[in-house]
Amino acid sequence: MIKKLLGKWNDIKLKNKLLIAFVILMLLPMSLMFLLSYTSLKNSTLEKFTLYNQVLFENATEEVQNFLDELNSIKYDFIMDDNLMSDIGKTFARYTDHQDSFLYTNILTKMSQFISTKEIIQSVQIINKSKEVYFFSKLQGDVPYESDKQIKEGFFNRIVKQEGKYVNGGYDKSRDVYVVGCELFSRDKIQPVAEMIVSFSLNFLKDIIEKYHLTEGGFYVVDKSSNQVIFKTTDRFEDIIKTLSLEDETKLAPKFIFFEETIPDLNWKLIYIISESTLLNNFSYTKRLLIFSFSFLAIFAVLFLIFISENITSPITRLIYQMRNLEQSKLQNSIKFARKDEIGDLLNSFYQMLKRIDELVIKVYEEEIARKNAEINLLYMQLNPHFLYNTLDTINALAELGRCEDVSLVSISLAKFLRESLNFSTSTIPLFQEIQHTEHYLTIMKIRFSGKLSYKITTEDDSVFDAEVPRHLLLPLVENSIVHGFKNKKDGAKILIRSKKAEDKLKIEVVDNGCGIEWQKITQIKENINNGSIGISNIIKRLKILYDNQFHFEISSKAGFWTKVVIEIPWKEKEQAGR
Repeated sequence: MIKKLLGKWNDIKLKNKLLIAFVILMLLPMSLMFLLSYTSLKNSTLEKFTLYNQVLFENATEEVQNFLDELNSIKYDFIMDDNLMSDIGKTFARYTDHQDSFLYTNILTKMSQFISTKEIIQSVQIINKSKEVYFFSKLQGDVPYESDKQIKEGFFNRIVKQEGKYVNGGYDKSRDVYVVGCELFSRDKIQPVAEMIVSFSLNFLKDIIEKYHLTEGGFYVVDKSSNQVIFKTTDRFEDIIKTLSLEDETKLAPKFIFFEETIPDLNWKLIYIISESTLLNNFSYTKRLLIFSFSFLAIFAVLFLIFISENITSPITRLIYQMRNLEQSKLQNSIKFARKDEIGDLLNSFYQMLKRIDELVIKVYEEEIARKNAEINLLYMQLNPHFLYNTLDTINALAELGRCEDVSLVSISLAKFLRESLNFSTSTIPLFQEIQHTEHYLTIMKIRFSGKLSYKITTEDDSVFDAEVPRHLLLPLVENSIVHGFKNKKDGAKILIRSKKAEDKLKIEVVDNGCGIEWQKITQIKENINNGSIGISNIIKRLKILYDNQFHFEISSKAGFWTKVVIEIPWKEKEQAGR
């Protein structure tokens, strides 16, 4: 096992070994220290701000309770006033309209005095045992509740059953108030006198939340009797509130902190929820300071490693680079190295060897270029007799028909064609010269076919004419269309030659409306099988010599209808092309 690990270690490059050692000895301990420091500071900060928010929440809860004490206060105001309780218990049977009586006015006056000292209470409604209603509200136009369906089903019945304790009537959205009710007893708590309904605003909660800066999280008030949220500052924590309302704390999200208190008198639960990320916003400065310190130390350590590793590995890397250039025949023997140590001796010896190899490679390279040029010229010599044979055959046919003018025109075209095609000084020529060669041949063929042949040559723009193409690229394709494609064509023979620039390539298409080629023969041509097509095989050979695999040659056809040849070669203009 150890030998296997050592073997793998020996296979690792020297720079990578230094990097691994650096990570183990420096970065790993530094990262561990950073992680421990960050975790410790984060936890202490979180604990500190959690405690701070808990204190704020408890103070806010206490102040909420102080406000809600007004409910008990107004209840005892009524109970402790024996005269008022006696008046409420009386009936107005002798009055046609009891609201006009002095007794009714006296009760309302007392009610207004009690309400005026209470900040959150908005209205009080009292219903005595004779079902007579006394109602006073701070809001103009406010009216009493005539049935418990306006508040909560069975609300009045529950008031009677609770025997003096407050019963939640729920939140009245139409009036924006919360409603509670209780039974009013005489001071001796023997005789129930009336039912009291109190409505109060929840706006005081907003002031308390602002006062104690509890706006970063979510403050909720839940009615435990119905598990309904009656007040909230945000909708962000709805799912958590539902879980808390069901008292299933095991399903709480771990990244949130919550505080809760109960208001026993109203059976309310106050809940404050805040995310850890919010609490840790104040930790951002400390976190940035830690990250900056760690980054500074890490960068310094990395720069030190680079200096050491470059000093050791740079000469070796340079040697490897030269060896790779040697493999790719990209030799540079002009580099001098002044080091006097073992690596310097190794490099100097290598450069001496490289100089000698460079001389040998240049010699071989020149011989290879000469061989390729000879091979291309041989292919041209193979093409020219082929074209010449077919052209002379055309002249012979015209002479037999006595078409002297056409014989003269064909001879002139042939002379121009031979003058240009016998020039082997370059393997590629501008596209416009290749088109001229092709037009000389097409002139001959048009005369031979006596007007049955037509052709069209189009280019995307004039710049395409300057693109460099191999010599005799179009002629064999046009000749194949005429000799083979139009072999049984009596009239309407057409040839289309079009060229354009497609990104960084020159695209040439030769299309005819001849008899087409069967797909089996196209497959043979693509696989470069000897199929007797000298022109096409000659083109493919020359393209391979000139462009390696950076060209595309495609033949498509529909038997009996058309044939199309598409050639794509690298784009080179006249001034850029190698001669």
